[in-house]
Amino acid sequence: MERDNFDLIIDKLSEVTAENCRAKPKSELTLPKESVTQLPMYNKLLSSVIHQNRSTLLHLHNMALNRAFFYSFIYQAQNMTVDFFNQPGFMYLYMSNAADVTAGAGFVNGSGLYFDNNVYYPNWWTKIVDFNSTLPLYGPRAWRVDDYDEATNWLREPTNNTVDIHDYAAGRSSNYSSQAFKSAPWYSNWLPDISGETDSVDKYTYAPKIRRSNETGRFVKEEFTSIPFFGPPQPGQTGSIRLPVLWTQPYFDCGRSNRWIISASSPVTEYMPRYSNWTHLRRPRFTAVATQDIEFERIDINPCPVSEGNKDPNMFAGTARCKKTTICETLGFEGWGFRRGGYQCACQPGYYYPWWHDGPFLGEEIEQATKEEYENGFDCLPIYELQVPPQKNPSFVDRKKRSTAITLKEQFLEEVMPSSQSHRVKLVAKRSLAALRKKRFVPRFKGEEPHMRYKRDLFDTDRYARLNKIVDRKDTTTRSNCHTKHSYERFLPGDAAYGVEAQFEAEGRTALRLAHFLSNFLQNVDEYEQFGSMDGDRRLNETHVFGEVIANVMSNFKIVGSGAFFDRYSFRMSPPINNTDPRFSNGITREYFGPYSWVEQKAGTAGLNLDFKAEDFAGHKTFYTDEPWFRNMKARWQTNFVMLKKFTLKPMIRSDPAGTSLIRFEHYPLTFFAPKYEHGEWLRPEFKCDGRIMDWVVTYVVPFFGLDSLKSRLEFKGVVTVDVKLDYLQITQCPGPFYQANAFKNTAKLYSYSKSKKNPDKRYAIGNYKCECRKGYEYIFNDNAWFYDGQTIENEYQKMEAGLPNRFDTLKCRIAGASAVVANWILIGLLPVALAILNRS
Repeated sequence: MERDNFDLIIDKLSEVTAENCRAKPKSELTLPKESVTQLPMYNKLLSSVIHQNRSTLLHLHNMALNRAFFYSFIYQAQNMTVDFFNQPGFMYLYMSNAADVTAGAGFVNGSGLYFDNNVYYPNWWTKIVDFNSTLPLYGPRAWRVDDYDEATNWLREPTNNTVDIHDYAAGRSSNYSSQAFKSAPWYSNWLPDISGETDSVDKYTYAPKIRRSNETGRFVKEEFTSIPFFGPPQPGQTGSIRLPVLWTQPYFDCGRSNRWIISASSPVTEYMPRYSNWTHLRRPRFTAVATQDIEFERIDINPCPVSEGNKDPNMFAGTARCKKTTICETLGFEGWGFRRGGYQCACQPGYYYPWWHDGPFLGEEIEQATKEEYENGFDCLPIYELQVPPQKNPSFVDRKKRSTAITLKEQFLEEVMPSSQSHRVKLVAKRSLAALRKKRFVPRFKGEEPHMRYKRDLFDTDRYARLNKIVDRKDTTTRSNCHTKHSYERFLPGDAAYGVEAQFEAEGRTALRLAHFLSNFLQNVDEYEQFGSMDGDRRLNETHVFGEVIANVMSNFKIVGSGAFFDRYSFRMSPPINNTDPRFSNGITREYFGPYSWVEQKAGTAGLNLDFKAEDFAGHKTFYTDEPWFRNMKARWQTNFVMLKKFTLKPMIRSDPAGTSLIRFEHYPLTFFAPKYEHGEWLRPEFKCDGRIMDWVVTYVVPFFGLDSLKSRLEFKGVVTVDVKLDYLQITQCPGPFYQANAFKNTAKLYSYSKSKKNPDKRYAIGNYKCECRKGYEYIFNDNAWFYDGQTIENEYQKMEAGLPNRFDTLKCRIAGASAVVANWILIGLLPVALAILNRS
């Protein structure tokens, strides 16, 4: 093999280690931008298809935007002097970053929040830092560590449940704002923000509307209150406005994680100076950068040649070793990582697979093949006598029907044979009748008709009829008529959302992140604790939880609703500072507290002009604790906590306000118990006809836990939910096993010599598949394709069912090589002549 760009990157990765990285120049600690391609861009998310092998990067993108929205909202909504102690403390920041990592297993390796010089006001160091004073720098960052050698890990197997949390602005080499700092490429993307010349385009004004409730069954005001704040940029499809999320080049995180990583970064906006008597001098300013990190070696590469779906610049384009008779395709699944072989070679149009090979040639097999195997194999065979696709449907030929007059034989049999006697039955018919007599049909319910389905059948007519009913119910239930539907008509069967666990895993982990943070905070934070000169965090504030659910909706276009619903008398707020009312000496306990945020699309805007709203469900007359999704989750987790995962945090804090060194936090390590992604539940599709979303959604529900009043045992505290739009789900009509809970399986119109594959370019719609020829068969049309599109098959099948002209019977494969055998008939015809000549000689 000749050396290529893959070998060049391997050399750079191996040259840098934790021992020599400090001596390396900055140029050797970064990789070219072209080494990571197909990065999600904010202004192209709605117009492009994000394949599964890029879903991790999309989640990284959305989580960076999530944290930027939250901190921008919270620091501007609580910008008054009286709100100083209600702002997130150092434990809030530490636990928030840790939740990004613990809930994002397989997605997020690190999470950070880095403040600029002298813009962070600590509300947890008031004894030695004066009010309205700032820290030089502050940068809490969490990173997942390998815990195979931990003292508590007896099996010596990594668990992915241990997280380091360090203040990157403390200790040696802590000035990440310096140009000499080698491992902070995210800083220069947004900071320092000194000049206000570009504020009008860089700081976009968002205005979520909130309706609060201070008592059960009643809102403070019936109207929504708008809370405007400045946040990350909001670009259009075109223009010069910066994207709200920028990607860094792959870089070596020297002295910290000592890994090659890539970061998604988004800016946090705040009024600066925060507390000033001259408010007219304050301006919105980028004060911090929220980052989400992933290891470079976890990102899939695209080794296929440059094409429409693989545009330049791509450093690894053309490193695949597909033959000329094949076409390169990247593997659709996620997790292949930075290594060779993440592709497959399918046959070019006009070629078919040899009879001894089934399906595409895997890149992993090609990379491991010897030179002789590669030169003599991995080729497709040509197809001869390709047909031209019909340009129009065939028309029916009208002809006269044959005479229906009774023949002489039939008339004779009718006269001689009695009417009660049956005609002679053939042997084949006798066998089929005998089988029917032995296998009598017993209906399972009233009205069930007998149906015989053989094992080799790939198309199930009953399931296809059920599919049409499901799609019809979904299409006919709209926001204008949903109030006229019965309650059961606003639901779809649970198996109509098959695949939601995998396709919407990133959205589910967004809810899981909030559940992990609430569990960690409620299990470890005590408002009366003091750590020397440091004050512990106070209890959760209402605005905190409102900001979390609002950020979930604003940062992910697939999420149309998100809520955090506390159990009855489980949400306890801290008392006001210097409070003298004895009723509030121990805090305020709310009977119900359930902030829920959703995106409301204005009619006739086609996805534009969205309003973000939030309200406390405690203000409604009905109680959310009586809803089935809340009762079922509480019944499952109210008394049984055995299956919860234990997570370990190892926080390191600064020794003094100047950040001279890092020291262990007094509670080291911190541990908390929280659910896994599998512990949550995806509910069946539902049309939300409550005046908010007014659309079909699937909902993910996951619990969170805290300590009881005695702080002695775990206690169920509530659930977190996210609502994802059903239209973003890709259905699967391909054949599946009998145990697969898929309402649409075995509904693809397949012949016995075709196989179905899901088409990732389509959403929740019939025809979301493509039919490729099986081994031993070939595609017959000369149209630069090698498969039959499922949408075309569905349209032609419907025409055939309606009795209209169609070409459904032409959409099938033929036996491979059959066209080449036609020429052999000439040899067969000349064979007698050749034999006669031989006999004469």
